[in-house]
Amino acid sequence: MNAKEDPPDPDRTVRPVRRRLGADERRAALLEAAHAAFRTRAYTEVSVAEIAHAAGASEALAHRYFGSKSALYAAMVTDGLRELLARDAACDADPGPEPDGWARLRASLRVYLGFIAEGANGWATLLRAPGSVPPEALAERDRGRAVFHERVTTRLGLDAGDPAVRLVVDGYLAYVDNACLRWWEAGCPEELRSPLVESAVGALTGALAALGPVPEP
Repeated sequence: MNAKEDPPDPDRTVRPVRRRLGADERRAALLEAAHAAFRTRAYTEVSVAEIAHAAGASEALAHRYFGSKSALYAAMVTDGLRELLARDAACDADPGPEPDGWARLRASLRVYLGFIAEGANGWATLLRAPGSVPPEALAERDRGRAVFHERVTTRLGLDAGDPAVRLVVDGYLAYVDNACLRWWEAGCPEELRSPLVESAVGALTGALAALGPVPEP
């Protein structure tokens, strides 16, 4: 070592290198950092400063793009919902060798399990502690449920205008969310994917059977 050089300081805090990005790139980087931060942590446990630091931006810049922590969280949920709905739509676009409604429903459940298992979207923590998140994010969750409600009734050829059918499908979606959350909390064991799918299908089949004849699952 050159005598004129100072030795490295082991206690120096390593800061992420900030680079100039376009508006879309910067926004995407902040959302990506938010996805990672909320992977397993609740809304109240993460700060905008932490997300901005991970994205290589300043807290002021993050506020400039999203306005507030609640708006950033809601944008992250919207981003995740957009991706989930796009993947789910593929269950209808490419239904596979058995293109009946129940096969599409099973495919949709497998998509949802895969999405939750990835974790980097805040979806599991949104389900886990809905009372702690801003209303904007809850509104996005409800919007997603409304889309899935319509897709379930369409795939199975159910009468969406029947109040009893609406009640059954609402109960099915609540069951799926709760079961998927428990699966996620258990570490997403692979051997329980298929049993979870079949239990959800069985729950829906049983509930619909009380209303009258239904197609075989």
